[in-house]
Amino acid sequence: MLRLPWVEQALAGRAGRGGGKVITLPEAVRELVRPGQSLQIGSGLGYPMALLYEIVRQFWESDPGFTLIMYGGSCTNLVPFLAGGMLKKVLASYLGDSYPFPAPNPLIQKAFAEGKVELEEWSMLTLTQRLVAGSMGLPFFPTRSLAGSSLAESLDDFMVTADPFSGEEIGLVRALRPDLSLVHGWAADPEGNTVLNMPLVGNAYGALAAREGAVVTVEKVVSAAELARYREHVRIPAEAVRAVVEVPFGAHPSGHHHFPHRGEEEGYAEDRPFIMEARRASRSTEHYRAWLEEWILGCPDHRSYLAKLGRERLFALRGKLSPEAWPLHFLGEGEGAGPQDMPLPATAAEQMIALAGREIERLTCERGYNTILAGVGASHMASWLAYYSLLEQERPVALLAEIGLYGFVPLPGDSFVFALRNFPTGQLYADVLHILGSFVSGNPGPCLGVLGAAQVDCRGNINSSQIPAASLYLVGSGGGNDVASSAAEVVVVAEQAPHRFVEKVPFITSPGERVTVLVSQHGLFRKDPADSVLKLAAYLEQPGLNEEETVRRIKEQCGWELQLWPRLEALAPPAAKELTRLRHLDPDRYFTR
Repeated sequence: MLRLPWVEQALAGRAGRGGGKVITLPEAVRELVRPGQSLQIGSGLGYPMALLYEIVRQFWESDPGFTLIMYGGSCTNLVPFLAGGMLKKVLASYLGDSYPFPAPNPLIQKAFAEGKVELEEWSMLTLTQRLVAGSMGLPFFPTRSLAGSSLAESLDDFMVTADPFSGEEIGLVRALRPDLSLVHGWAADPEGNTVLNMPLVGNAYGALAAREGAVVTVEKVVSAAELARYREHVRIPAEAVRAVVEVPFGAHPSGHHHFPHRGEEEGYAEDRPFIMEARRASRSTEHYRAWLEEWILGCPDHRSYLAKLGRERLFALRGKLSPEAWPLHFLGEGEGAGPQDMPLPATAAEQMIALAGREIERLTCERGYNTILAGVGASHMASWLAYYSLLEQERPVALLAEIGLYGFVPLPGDSFVFALRNFPTGQLYADVLHILGSFVSGNPGPCLGVLGAAQVDCRGNINSSQIPAASLYLVGSGGGNDVASSAAEVVVVAEQAPHRFVEKVPFITSPGERVTVLVSQHGLFRKDPADSVLKLAAYLEQPGLNEEETVRRIKEQCGWELQLWPRLEALAPPAAKELTRLRHLDPDRYFTR
């Protein structure tokens, strides 16, 4: 083989570059993070938690006036910045606690009510599209999301215009270029070529859009030669990286699952007790300050933080991703009890989920849907239940997760909508742009959306964002607005009460145009095409009650003037088989209690 010295020199130089950009965590923050910056919190699988906590230590109560750009803000990644008075503004799609079940965070709600920090809510897809435009040097990006929602009314960087080709209305979101991107990856070489774990969530768009590049923390810094073995997973090139920091367990307390092709190194699961402790502490400013003193401010660096966690705890998190590490356990029952041994009848939540599961199954078969994207809560539990029932009928359907997972199998043991243990079962890995932008609203085929709601009105409009009159923040859109704006059809699953089923929602997070069915613990409401109003079409049979009495009780729990479908259908209570499966899928009863 002909050997050319100048080619050999180039190849050797690329593989042999030295120390490059590797520095320590404190150095990276001191040298690259400045007051007033807009910081995009990297949107790979694991949040750069160690990097965020180091910023908190160095800028605590110094009023740096940061702007944070993130998909989700919670008790562990956003609230420390709020508590330390470090923020001027937050751009996000979800602001509340999500793991292992969703709920508003009291301290985030307090910040919203006091107005000390500006909270700007976007949908998951539009936030991604803004970063994509920034990374491509485009002034804007077209979108189907946001139009018709209350979100759009307060966003200066969104507008609706005429498509110059068709004349139809189309939304545009302005390009977003943060100052600095903060990313946690699986591995990088010393120059900064970075491997991101799968699925990709927001991919590398933030790092490529950032004016000053990215600070990258990774589980391990490897040689350029070793990184070349995984070059198909390198998402961020060295040219976009300012600094590289080796930080084992750098995503803790969030998880970082097994990486493809690196079987010799395990990932680690979410630290549920740690997160739940932070959630409990968020009930008061004083308790949260004590939690911060113990876990962030009281640990001078990441090494001491890991030492405080202890080797045994960290080792257990590594092993927890194995399917064998998830024994089925059921609260309130004895050792080894199974769901079939749990007392009947079904809870109201189980009734609602079972009814929704049947409706999802029916629509999938009748309309020919091949994909389902479900929101978090009862909506995803119902979709998981329908998935297994459809599979029994030899009618497989692909479940999608907005973070970039396509065609996964929901395994028993962990009911979190993005449970890490489900990731290896997926047919393919993608990102937010492809799942919400292509597979839900694009050309591969019609997708059924299944969403939850804090409030829903008679036309299917959903509010999951705020109660303006009370200055009360809920949790935000997440990908809900994107699904409601572009899925072929939407089923809403929501607990029925007069303050939740309202005549008109005070804030439209997700428009109800594509909503065709609303499911509650009492029955099914179908949208009448004649007037676009949801009307009671089926009720759950209640022991000892006739149809008239059952309908009267449903009317009492409805905040709008309830209308009836011409012919009402009586629905059977959940069967033992449905309850057994449901209790396997949600052993901790987060969604079925």
